[in-house]
Amino acid sequence: MFPITPRSCFGAAVTMPPKLVNLGLFSFKARASLAARSLQQKLCLRQIGIFNTEGLERCFEQRRQHIREETEAWNTNTSAIFTNSELSLKRVDVYGFDFDYTLIHYTVELHKFIYENAKDYLVEKAGYPSGLKDMPYDPSFAIRGLHFDLKHGLLMKIDAYSHIQLTSVYRGHTPVSTEEVLKLYGGTHIPAHFLESATTVGRHARFKHFIDLFSIPEVTLLADASEYLLYKNIPFDSEYLFHDVQSAVAEVHRSGAIHKAITDHPDRYVEYTPEIAQLLHRLKNDNKLFLVTNSPFWFVNKGMTHILDSKDWRDLFHVVIASARKPSFYNDVNRPFRALNPVSLAPTWRRVTQLSKDVVYHQGNMQEFIKMTGWSGDRVLYFGDHVYSDLAEPILHHGWKTAAIIPELEDEIKLENSAIYKDNLSTLLAAESLLQHYQAGTNAHPEHMALLDKWKHERNISRKNMKELYNARFGSVFRTERGPTYFCQRLGRYASLYMSSLSHLNSYPPTYTFYPRRVSLPHETFVNFDFLTANV
Repeated sequence: MFPITPRSCFGAAVTMPPKLVNLGLFSFKARASLAARSLQQKLCLRQIGIFNTEGLERCFEQRRQHIREETEAWNTNTSAIFTNSELSLKRVDVYGFDFDYTLIHYTVELHKFIYENAKDYLVEKAGYPSGLKDMPYDPSFAIRGLHFDLKHGLLMKIDAYSHIQLTSVYRGHTPVSTEEVLKLYGGTHIPAHFLESATTVGRHARFKHFIDLFSIPEVTLLADASEYLLYKNIPFDSEYLFHDVQSAVAEVHRSGAIHKAITDHPDRYVEYTPEIAQLLHRLKNDNKLFLVTNSPFWFVNKGMTHILDSKDWRDLFHVVIASARKPSFYNDVNRPFRALNPVSLAPTWRRVTQLSKDVVYHQGNMQEFIKMTGWSGDRVLYFGDHVYSDLAEPILHHGWKTAAIIPELEDEIKLENSAIYKDNLSTLLAAESLLQHYQAGTNAHPEHMALLDKWKHERNISRKNMKELYNARFGSVFRTERGPTYFCQRLGRYASLYMSSLSHLNSYPPTYTFYPRRVSLPHETFVNFDFLTANV
């Protein structure tokens, strides 16, 4: 039997809300069918052993059909929460939250606003050609998790093992050939220190990793500006272009234009998520809640008032910290907390010695936070959307449990549940399984080699089709053609849980334990643990 399993990031388990589990997923009839398929697969292997080409053709079609039938039983629920490491909610009594893209979600219109304003900055303040303003915003161009090579000016997708996905390398809007990529980098591997530096905030990194949703308009503008300059044959330095685009986007954030646009037109830029209010009220009953965000308090106050439809939203939280400067908040011990004046919202000058429910705080640091609250270790579960700025430091250095909010996950799951995706997946897995067995026993007969080449071609076509179903240029946020993405690796390391919306926690009782998927290691005897647990 083949391992037809829900999505995962390095062994992450899909944990279904109890009320959504389909206990009839594998009936007696299904089990009998699986036994029959196992026998047929053994017969297929005999065909391999005797190099029966016609029999192997039938074997391929049988396997493809069997896998396709199995995938019918595996539809991942879009409201599921996924776990990378075991986590018991029974142990958690402190819940912390970021604000942007965690408690509040924005529409694609906000990305367009950032793009257009940053583009205007490039033209009007940085001196770029006015024709750049004619470039329209394409919300489907980029995905989260891409890397940009400042030296060569290339946008690319990199896998968990630091290898470039050759079919997803772009200069502007133009794909870069495999030959050129291999010549530039001497292969597909990127040295680890280039990628590790991409996680820092400094301006001297060779590669920039775009890891949050706010980076989508930045990536798109970077590619559009490159494309325009290349098309017009205007010489430019890709590193300077990167920093100019970065500065333009930063200025849109710094200027307050984004905050003003959102608060002036919340119905246009903010998604309606009433389930968030339900969750916060439920958690408040038996737990302590806190908010740590980089956004200014005046903006957070208006946003929370809007999404909770109440000016008393602060009653839900024991501690509220704004303008926190994450990730510096986690490791900078020299920036003390400052209380905000309740009227002017200006930081006061009196020293903060305790964190009170009735006061809003400004900046501060993790060391003082833990000292004043006593909230530490795995009793704390913190939710955020930025894998580096929100989650890395808390889980690595402070022992908190962490949860990533990845909104685009929902769209990917819907795609993976579709018939067209499952058709291509079935072809891919059937081809790979036969290739694995057949290549070891081939006698180099022309017919056998032609069959091997045919399966490789089928595999390549299916991989290409599946990639383009996600995104025409870059494919899935979580997967490359050969394995997990670099982003997926980071997610697996820094997030105990991940989900598309915080509201999904509503479906789980407060005593629930999330168990990571047990997977067979390459050297272990294969066991399909998903099948075993489905039959408990």
